Amino acid sequence: MRILLTSGATREPIDAVRFLSNVSTGRTGALLAGALAQHDHAVTLLHGEGAVRPGLMNSVATESFSSTENLEAQLRRLLGAGSYDAVIHCAAVSDYRPAETHAAKLTSYASELTLRLVPTTKLLPKLKHYAPRPLKVIGFKLTAGAGTQDRAQAVAKLFAAGTVDAVIHNDMDDLATGDARPFHAWRAGSPTPESLAGIEELGEWLNAFVCA
Repeated sequence: MRILLTSGATREPIDAVRFLSNVSTGRTGALLAGALAQHDHAVTLLHGEGAVRPGLMNSVATESFSSTENLEAQLRRLLGAGSYDAVIHCAAVSDYRPAETHAAKLTSYASELTLRLVPTTKLLPKLKHYAPRPLKVIGFKLTAGAGTQDRAQAVAKLFAAGTVDAVIHNDMDDLATGDARPFHAWRAGSPTPESLAGIEELGEWLNAFVCA
C-alpha cells in the first residue's frame, strides 16, 4: 500500500522571524511511519519544519511543510497525483493564524503588540476530495483533560462530514506516559472505540486498517 502520513506542527507566520505554533514534536508520526514501512508499505512522511524524523530514513520518503496553507498545497499536490491508497493525518494543524503577516521583522521595543487571529482551513474533511480515486482517511484528535462524553463528542465532529474512515484519539493527560500512552481507535459507524496500549499497538492497528 502507498501511505501518506502527516506529522508535526504547523507554523503560522507573524512576521519575517516569528510564528505561532503548538507543542507537537512529530514523534508519534515519525514512529508510525517507521512502523508502517516495516510492514512493507511505501510511506511518505509529510512533516512540519523541525519535527522528529523517522529512524528508517532509507525506507520512508520525507517532505516538509510550514504553515497550514502550505500543508494544504502539499496535500493537494501529493494526493492529486492519485498514487496513494491511504492518508493518516497526524499533523497538529493550528486552529488559528494571524490575520496579517508582516514581511519585515516587527520591532522588539513596542510597549505592546496586538495580534488578530482568524481560523485556519480545516483540512481533514477535504482529503478525500483531493484524490481522484478512492482513499482511506484516518484522522487524529487530541483533547485536553476531557471527560468520556466530551471525548466522544470531539471525535463525532470529525466524522460529521462523512469524509473520514477512522479517528485516533488521545488526551493531553495521557502524554506523560510517553510511547506507552493509550490511544482509542474509532471506526466510522462504530459506537465504541478500540483501546490500544501505546504507539506499537497503534501501528499494528493502522496496518490492519489500511490493508482491510
